[in-house]
Amino acid sequence: MSSFLDQQTFHQIVEAQLDVILPIEVTGQERLRDELQLDSMRLLQLLVHLELEYGLVLADEQLGQLPQMTVEMFLAALTKKEVL
Repeated sequence: MSSFLDQQTFHQIVEAQLDVILPIEVTGQERLRDELQLDSMRLLQLLVHLELEYGLVLADEQLGQLPQMTVEMFLAALTKKEVL
């Protein structure tokens, strides 16, 4: 799991920033698209928010896998953006 973001914080961000009410408590095993019903637009909004607010980014080569990722996989894949 990302040392920058935990599942509870992820749950709060999704509900607050994406205006989504998650029907379940996030355990980490839910797939972003299938179980959490986050479509491509919401996933993009989530990525932009995490980058702007927390400096967290997802590697370009992992973007195609994003909808199939579990919450745990997503949090583990996030890395702190390097400031050049």
